[in-house]
Amino acid sequence: MRIITKTVPADFNLFLFSCTHWGSTFTHVSGWEQLVDQMNSEYAGLRANRNFGVHHGDIIEGKLIDDPHFAITGSDPGGILPQIELSQQKLWPIRKKLVTLLIGNHEWKLRKFGDIGGVIATHLGVPYGTFACKIHYLYKSGGLLLKQFAIHGKKQVGSVVGDIIQRRSNMRVQLKRHLMHEASDCILMSKGHTHKLLLVPPTQELYLTDSGTKIQQHLTSANPTDEYIHPDLRWYVNVGAFYRKYATELLNYDLMDPMNSVRSSYVEMGEYPPAELGYAVALIRDGNVVDVKLEVAE
Repeated sequence: MRIITKTVPADFNLFLFSCTHWGSTFTHVSGWEQLVDQMNSEYAGLRANRNFGVHHGDIIEGKLIDDPHFAITGSDPGGILPQIELSQQKLWPIRKKLVTLLIGNHEWKLRKFGDIGGVIATHLGVPYGTFACKIHYLYKSGGLLLKQFAIHGKKQVGSVVGDIIQRRSNMRVQLKRHLMHEASDCILMSKGHTHKLLLVPPTQELYLTDSGTKIQQHLTSANPTDEYIHPDLRWYVNVGAFYRKYATELLNYDLMDPMNSVRSSYVEMGEYPPAELGYAVALIRDGNVVDVKLEVAE
């Protein structure tokens, strides 16, 4: 696991995203354009030069013809090299804002082809985070501001219980369990892979002490630079995706024009439930994570 350092101002926005699947006809292109536009504009009261980002992997679709999910109508442009080139074109407008770029399972399955994530990161001039990394955000003076653990992820997050409140609660608990033991000194922990947009904010707990003459109440708290941060006091983020369950074309089928015909994604065929497409944005103010916004892609 690589440790990456990044010098940042005390106030900045950190865009967290994953699963762009460039090369698939199911990629949510307008949602990606929304992210790029926000990263290159004022956001949450800060100028564009205060926006940074972490790509959590599954950069390209990467499905070869012998993959069980491969479909002629699901791959555009065809082939791995065009997908690599396309991903670099799409990432180019925000390359200078990227703290790191990870690989996902789609790139990892093509490791015999080469280290695709490393190639893309190198061509863009972005630090390569491999499958998981820790990021040390530093003040311009050199002192530590906070740490982040970022991973593409392998474990899924899901629940089939009857009530939506309980399903969402179960998924948040799963997300926390997946990440909490990976690093004990990171106030911000994030993963991609599941295509879900989930947030588990810190949960403070009341405790009582006495001064010798009276009872006093307090709330548990953590400093972002603590050597050990209690799992309940961290931010956990599942950073969403840009992969649509259904294609735009819903009506027409033409054998001679498959790319513009009705077609099905592996998400549709697998009966996976719909998920909000989008990304997350951590708001860091005065060196602390004060909020994480979940941005649903339009």
